[in-house]
This record gives sequence, C-alpha cells and structure tokens, in this order.
Amino acid sequence: MPNDEKRMELLEWWMRIFLKYTLIHGDIHYSEDRKAVAMWLGPDKPMVNDFKIFSMGLVLYPFKIGFKNFMRALDISGQWGKEHKKMNKRHYYLMLIAVEPEFQGKGIGSRLMQVGLKRADDEGLECFLETVTPEDVKFYKKHDFNIILNKGFGENDQYWLMTRDPSVKNKEPSIL
Repeated sequence: MPNDEKRMELLEWWMRIFLKYTLIHGDIHYSEDRKAVAMWLGPDKPMVNDFKIFSMGLVLYPFKIGFKNFMRALDISGQWGKEHKKMNKRHYYLMLIAVEPEFQGKGIGSRLMQVGLKRADDEGLECFLETVTPEDVKFYKKHDFNIILNKGFGENDQYWLMTRDPSVKNKEPSIL
C-alpha cells in the first residue's frame, strides 16, 4: 500500500468483515475502554470458512489491494491454512488481538489474552495463531505460545505460526 491513509482505510474495511464473521462464528472480547480486541474461533470450527467470509464482503479484496497483492495474500493464507489443518483436533484459533498503539505496553493485551487462554486451559485445548510481526512473537511467547513454523515470503517478510498447549498451572490435581 502506498500511503498510510489508504492502508488504514483497507484495514478498517477488513476488520469490519472479520468482526462480523467472528460475531457469528466465534467469540469477541474487548477491553472496557474499547482500546483492545481479541477475536477467537473454535473449538469445534476453529478455521475460517472461505465461502462464508467471502460472502460477507471479502470477495472484493482483490479489487481493493490489486491482483498481484491478492495472489500473494492468497498464497500466504493458503500456507497458513495447510499448517492449521494439520492440527486436526478441537482447538482455539486466535484470529486477531489488537491494542491501539498508544495503549500498547500497559498490560491491556495481556489481560484480554488471558480471557481466551483461561477458557482453552479450562477445556484442556490447544491454541493456534499466525503473525507477521516479530514484536508479536515476543508477546505470544510471553503467553506460552511456541513457534511451530517460521517462513519467509516476499523479499524481506516472514511469518510465524504458533501453538500453545493447555496450561497445567490452572489444573487441579487429579484424585487417585
């Protein structure tokens, strides 16, 4: 994207579609001040249904970003989907967690993350996510996510796929 204004406009458009999808098919958690949001899918249908998300408006994506960029995004999301399908069991998918930049580093994202992680832990289920931001990898590692794949794409970009095993911290000892 050539300019920040166009990039922000596209991001807002994309977010509306994924928020609508998650409202119907997943769980949305947000901070009281609405400065942060987390969108989770799962555990029975933890993958985005391409037909449903396209019918909600994502079909316009190639026209918004251009065919070349769309093909690149399609290739990357296809790689993510292939790896995600390998989980082949009930789990939670952290589709997105976001905190407004001026509020980052204040624990809001961590508190919001704990809501979804506690649910996964209580159910004994793994979590899955993908990211393209090195700073996010550090954040997710702090929450016990482990890298299962790190791969480059384009000239200087890379992505990480991460999973998190259910925590044993919150489990009560079994009675023999």
